[in-house]
Amino acid sequence: GISVPGRVYYVSPGQLNVLIPWELQGQTSALVKVRIEETFGAVFTLPLAVYSPGLFGAALDQNGRLVSASNPVVRGQTIQLFANGLGPVSNTPVTGDAAPSSPLAQTKTTPTVTIGGTAAQVSFSGLAPGFAGLYQVNVVVPQTVSASPQTVALSIGGVTSKSTFSLSVK
Repeated sequence: GISVPGRVYYVSPGQLNVLIPWELQGQTSALVKVRIEETFGAVFTLPLAVYSPGLFGAALDQNGRLVSASNPVVRGQTIQLFANGLGPVSNTPVTGDAAPSSPLAQTKTTPTVTIGGTAAQVSFSGLAPGFAGLYQVNVVVPQTVSASPQTVALSIGGVTSKSTFSLSVK
C-alpha cells in the first residue's frame, strides 16, 4: 500500500540509478514503474533487502586527496571510503535530499572493513554530508598491513560487498 517516487540521480544509455525511498524500509519487494515523459515503460518487481553493500573503488586520505599509487596512504591514518546499500541511519533525511551535517546520519549497524585481510577500526559510518544516498565510512589503516597495494573489503549485517578495490599503502 505504499506508493512513493524513487529519485533518479544518474542516467546513461545503458544504466538508470535510482535512490530507493526510505519509506520502503521493512518491505521485501517493490513494484517499479519507469516513466519516460508521460509514457509508462516497463514495470518490474525489485527485491529489497536491509543491506546490499556496494563499495566504490576510491579512498580519500586525511587531507581529502585521492589515494593512489602516487599518493599512497600512511599506515595509522584515517581514510574515507564511499559505498551504498549500508541500510538504515539515524536522522534519516527526506528521500532524495542531501544528508545533513548536524547531526550526522549514522548507520544503525557498524560495517566491518578489512584492509589486506586485517580488520580496520571504523571511526564513522553514515551518509556523506551534502550528498543524497552516498554512504561514507571512515577507517584507520591498520599499522600491521604491508606497505604495498592492499585489498579493501566491506561487510554489514552479514552481507559482504561484491566489490573490492586495491588501496596503495606505504
